[in-house]
Amino acid sequence: MGRQNITTQIETFTDTFNQSVYHPILNRDVGQPKLNEQLLVFLLLPKLNGEKWTPQIEQAAIAVCAVQAAFDAHDGVQLDDVTTEQEQLRVLAGDYLSGIYYSLLAAVPDFTFIQALSLAIGKINELKVEHYKDLEHNLSTNFEAVQEVQTACVVQFLQTYGFEKYVPLAHTGMSLLAFCESDQQAEGSPNRWTYAHSSKSTMKKQLQDEMEKQIQEASFLTSELAQQIKEMTLPLLGETI
Repeated sequence: MGRQNITTQIETFTDTFNQSVYHPILNRDVGQPKLNEQLLVFLLLPKLNGEKWTPQIEQAAIAVCAVQAAFDAHDGVQLDDVTTEQEQLRVLAGDYLSGIYYSLLAAVPDFTFIQALSLAIGKINELKVEHYKDLEHNLSTNFEAVQEVQTACVVQFLQTYGFEKYVPLAHTGMSLLAFCESDQQAEGSPNRWTYAHSSKSTMKKQLQDEMEKQIQEASFLTSELAQQIKEMTLPLLGETI
C-alpha cells in the first residue's frame, strides 16, 4: 500500500466515523469530534498493512474511536467552571458519544469484544479518578497510568480480532505519543497528565529505544507503512529520519 493510499484509508475511515457519530446541534455548538490521526494509524495498523478487514471489524474500530472521543470530550471540560453553558455542552457531547459507542457495539455484535472493551473502559475510569484525587504521583507510577489510559482500548481491539502481532508496536507508539503530548501540556491543568520528576529524561530514552526496536522487529509491515511510523514517531524524541 502506497503512502497516498494510506492517507486515503485514514481519511475514509474518519469520514465514516464522523457520519456515525453526527449530531447537528452538538456539531454546531461544540464542534465535530476530532480524531488524533497519529493514534488512528496505530488503531488501523492491520488495515493499513493489508490484513483482512471485515465490516464487523470496521464497526468495532469506529466504536473504539467513539469511546476515545467521549473521553476527550469529558477531559476537555474545565472543572473550575463546569456550570457554564459551553462546559455543560461538552459534558453532553461526551455523554452522547458514550451512548453512540453502545449503539455501535450493539450492531456488531461481538460479546467477547464488548466485554473486553467494557473492562478496559472501567479500568481507564478508575485510573482517571485516582489521578484527579492525587496529582502528586511520581513519574513512573503516573506514566504507567497514562499508558493504560492511552492504549487499553486499542490493545483490546487488536487482541480480540487476532492482530496480536501489532500490539507491541501500537502500545509503544501510543505510549510515546502520550508522553510527548503530556510533556507539552500546560502545568496546572487539573484534568491533564503532567510530569515533574528527575527520571523524565530516562523515561524518554527508554521510549526512544523501545520505539526503534519495535519498528526494526516489525518486519511484517510494508515499507511504506514502516516509514510513515518512523516519520511520525521518532522526530518526537528528537531523532532524525
